Amino acid sequence: MLLAVFGMLVSAYLTYQHFKPVGGAFCNVNDYVSCDIVNKSIYAEIFHIPVAILGFTAYVIIFAVAFGLLKEKIPSYALKLTALFTGASLGFSIYLTTMEFFVLQAVCIFCVTSQIIILLIFIISLNLWLKHRRWLAHSSSPSF
Repeated sequence: MLLAVFGMLVSAYLTYQHFKPVGGAFCNVNDYVSCDIVNKSIYAEIFHIPVAILGFTAYVIIFAVAFGLLKEKIPSYALKLTALFTGASLGFSIYLTTMEFFVLQAVCIFCVTSQIIILLIFIISLNLWLKHRRWLAHSSSPSF
Protein backbone atom coordinates (compact mmCIF):
# COMPACT_ATOMS: atom_id res chain seq x y z
CA MET A 1 0.00 0.00 0.00
CA LEU A 2 2.89 2.33 0.80
CA LEU A 3 4.42 1.81 -2.64
CA ALA A 4 1.05 2.58 -4.24
CA VAL A 5 0.79 5.83 -2.26
CA PHE A 6 4.31 6.77 -3.31
CA GLY A 7 3.37 5.94 -6.91
CA MET A 8 0.29 8.17 -6.65
CA LEU A 9 2.45 11.07 -5.43
CA VAL A 10 4.96 10.62 -8.25
CA SER A 11 2.16 10.34 -10.83
CA ALA A 12 0.41 13.41 -9.44
CA TYR A 13 3.65 15.41 -9.79
CA LEU A 14 4.14 14.13 -13.35
CA THR A 15 0.55 15.09 -14.20
CA TYR A 16 1.17 18.58 -12.83
CA GLN A 17 4.39 18.84 -14.86
CA HIS A 18 2.63 17.56 -17.98
CA PHE A 19 0.17 20.46 -17.96
CA LYS A 20 2.61 23.08 -16.70
CA PRO A 21 4.42 25.21 -19.33
CA VAL A 22 7.87 23.94 -20.33
CA GLY A 23 10.68 24.73 -17.93
CA GLY A 24 10.96 25.16 -14.23
CA ALA A 25 10.88 21.50 -13.22
CA PHE A 26 13.71 20.80 -10.80
CA CYS A 27 14.25 17.46 -12.55
CA ASN A 28 15.40 19.23 -15.73
CA VAL A 29 19.14 18.83 -15.29
CA ASN A 30 20.37 18.89 -18.89
CA ASP A 31 19.36 17.74 -22.39
CA TYR A 32 19.53 14.08 -21.34
CA VAL A 33 18.06 14.20 -17.82
CA SER A 34 14.86 16.15 -18.40
CA CYS A 35 11.33 15.55 -17.19
CA ASP A 36 9.99 18.04 -19.73
CA ILE A 37 11.45 16.28 -22.77
CA VAL A 38 9.89 12.98 -21.73
CA ASN A 39 6.70 14.22 -20.07
CA LYS A 40 5.72 16.49 -22.95
CA SER A 41 6.62 14.08 -25.76
CA ILE A 42 4.19 12.24 -28.02
CA TYR A 43 4.70 9.19 -25.79
CA ALA A 44 3.35 11.02 -22.74
CA GLU A 45 -0.29 10.70 -23.88
CA ILE A 46 -2.63 7.99 -25.08
CA PHE A 47 -5.77 9.25 -26.82
CA HIS A 48 -5.02 12.70 -25.35
CA ILE A 49 -4.91 11.29 -21.81
CA PRO A 50 -1.59 11.87 -20.05
CA VAL A 51 0.19 8.63 -19.17
CA ALA A 52 0.75 10.10 -15.70
CA ILE A 53 -3.03 10.12 -15.12
CA LEU A 54 -3.22 6.50 -16.23
CA GLY A 55 -0.40 5.70 -13.82
CA PHE A 56 -2.18 7.51 -11.00
CA THR A 57 -5.33 5.52 -11.72
CA ALA A 58 -3.39 2.25 -11.72
CA TYR A 59 -1.82 3.09 -8.35
CA VAL A 60 -5.26 3.93 -6.91
CA ILE A 61 -6.55 0.53 -8.08
CA ILE A 62 -3.52 -1.23 -6.59
CA PHE A 63 -3.99 0.63 -3.31
CA ALA A 64 -7.70 -0.26 -3.18
CA VAL A 65 -7.01 -3.95 -3.83
CA ALA A 66 -4.21 -4.04 -1.24
CA PHE A 67 -6.48 -2.33 1.29
CA GLY A 68 -9.29 -4.75 0.50
CA LEU A 69 -6.99 -7.75 0.90
CA LEU A 70 -5.69 -6.37 4.18
CA LYS A 71 -9.22 -5.97 5.51
CA GLU A 72 -10.28 -9.28 3.91
CA LYS A 73 -13.07 -7.44 2.08
CA ILE A 74 -12.28 -8.89 -1.37
CA PRO A 75 -11.76 -12.50 -2.44
CA SER A 76 -8.32 -14.06 -2.52
CA TYR A 77 -8.42 -14.51 -6.32
CA ALA A 78 -7.77 -10.76 -6.37
CA LEU A 79 -4.13 -11.72 -5.74
CA LYS A 80 -4.01 -13.34 -9.16
CA LEU A 81 -5.76 -10.40 -10.80
CA THR A 82 -3.39 -7.98 -9.08
CA ALA A 83 -0.37 -9.93 -10.28
CA LEU A 84 -1.77 -9.88 -13.83
CA PHE A 85 -2.68 -6.18 -13.63
CA THR A 86 0.70 -5.15 -12.26
CA GLY A 87 2.41 -7.40 -14.82
CA ALA A 88 0.57 -5.60 -17.62
CA SER A 89 1.44 -2.26 -16.01
CA LEU A 90 5.08 -3.32 -15.85
CA GLY A 91 4.98 -4.31 -19.53
CA PHE A 92 3.64 -0.88 -20.46
CA SER A 93 6.28 0.70 -18.22
CA ILE A 94 9.02 -1.23 -20.03
CA TYR A 95 7.66 0.07 -23.34
CA LEU A 96 7.75 3.65 -22.01
CA THR A 97 11.28 3.17 -20.68
CA THR A 98 12.38 1.93 -24.10
CA MET A 99 10.89 5.03 -25.73
CA GLU A 100 12.59 7.21 -23.14
CA PHE A 101 16.09 5.81 -23.56
CA PHE A 102 16.20 4.83 -27.22
CA VAL A 103 13.77 7.11 -29.07
CA LEU A 104 13.69 10.32 -27.04
CA GLN A 105 17.22 9.77 -25.73
CA ALA A 106 16.24 11.47 -22.51
CA VAL A 107 15.52 10.33 -18.98
CA CYS A 108 12.83 11.55 -16.62
CA ILE A 109 13.88 10.88 -13.03
CA PHE A 110 10.27 10.75 -11.84
CA CYS A 111 9.23 8.46 -14.69
CA VAL A 112 12.03 6.04 -13.82
CA THR A 113 11.00 6.27 -10.16
CA SER A 114 7.45 5.29 -11.11
CA GLN A 115 8.79 2.43 -13.23
CA ILE A 116 10.82 1.12 -10.29
CA ILE A 117 7.75 1.38 -8.04
CA ILE A 118 5.59 -0.68 -10.42
CA LEU A 119 8.40 -3.24 -10.74
CA LEU A 120 8.53 -3.61 -6.95
CA ILE A 121 4.75 -3.84 -6.70
CA PHE A 122 4.73 -6.51 -9.42
CA ILE A 123 7.39 -8.56 -7.63
CA ILE A 124 5.47 -8.32 -4.35
CA SER A 125 2.09 -9.15 -5.89
CA LEU A 126 3.50 -12.07 -7.91
CA ASN A 127 5.23 -13.42 -4.81
CA LEU A 128 2.04 -13.14 -2.73
CA TRP A 129 -0.03 -14.85 -5.41
CA LEU A 130 2.46 -17.72 -5.80
CA LYS A 131 2.65 -18.20 -2.02
CA HIS A 132 -1.14 -18.23 -1.85
CA ARG A 133 -1.32 -20.85 -4.65
CA ARG A 134 1.18 -23.06 -2.85
CA TRP A 135 -0.76 -22.69 0.39
CA LEU A 136 -4.02 -23.64 -1.36
CA ALA A 137 -2.38 -26.64 -3.02
CA HIS A 138 -0.87 -27.77 0.27
CA SER A 139 -4.05 -27.27 2.31
CA SER A 140 -6.25 -29.11 -0.20
CA SER A 141 -3.99 -32.17 -0.51
CA PRO A 142 -5.24 -35.20 1.42
CA SER A 143 -3.36 -36.10 4.56
CA PHE A 144 -2.90 -39.71 5.57
